[in-house]
Amino acid sequence: MILDIDAGNTRVKWRVVDFAQVIARGHQLTELIRQGAPLKIDSQYDIERIRLSCVAGKEVVEKLQSQIREQYAAEVEFAEVTKSAGSLTCGYKDYKQLGVDRWLALLAANGKNPDGVIVVDAGSAVTVDIVGSNGQHQGGYIVPGLRLMHTALWRGTDGVKVEVKSVAGMDCPGQSTDESVDKGCLLLLVAMVESLADKYQTKLIVTGGDAELLQDALSVEAELYPDLVLEGLAVEGVGLRKLV
Repeated sequence: MILDIDAGNTRVKWRVVDFAQVIARGHQLTELIRQGAPLKIDSQYDIERIRLSCVAGKEVVEKLQSQIREQYAAEVEFAEVTKSAGSLTCGYKDYKQLGVDRWLALLAANGKNPDGVIVVDAGSAVTVDIVGSNGQHQGGYIVPGLRLMHTALWRGTDGVKVEVKSVAGMDCPGQSTDESVDKGCLLLLVAMVESLADKYQTKLIVTGGDAELLQDALSVEAELYPDLVLEGLAVEGVGLRKLV
């Protein structure tokens, strides 16, 4: 069995795979891992291989590695960005500057859509990456996520809450401060994504913690893949190195 882990800035997601079939999955807040809480994975699974993607910092890697060494005999393989993998080529001038979570999501998305794809990861930050029909990553965009937008308003404006929730009727103004913030922040993301979808006219994929909320607000078709980063860990040719 293989344990795949995606340690993001907000959540740590994991899944157990047996012969390419997902038999268990879960997630926890990254902050709890920083505080020393273990990943709640049932010890019944005979884990022979562990693949880890982490953008949450060295401390989280060390916490996870410490637990894994106590719980399993398998070594941890750490995902890293490479110049190319399979038919996909990184579009960054310095490919090492691309976040590994974005790279893994692109690998998984490109495998599903070899004729080109736009990948939107709606997490703490929202990233948008474009891949052409030749597998060439053309680059991307990064903007604050919904919670970061709300936090910025909360810090600069009395009475604005940080809570993010689904909103209906994006085509009409909010009827309260909270509703106006919810609609306004989401509308900014919708406008960016729809503009890029109109420009590139290719498959649109959304992933990340706020992906479903974003998908519901879009007027263009978008496919939802909640575990795109985890799927990327399993792509043939992905860069993996053993932690020491």
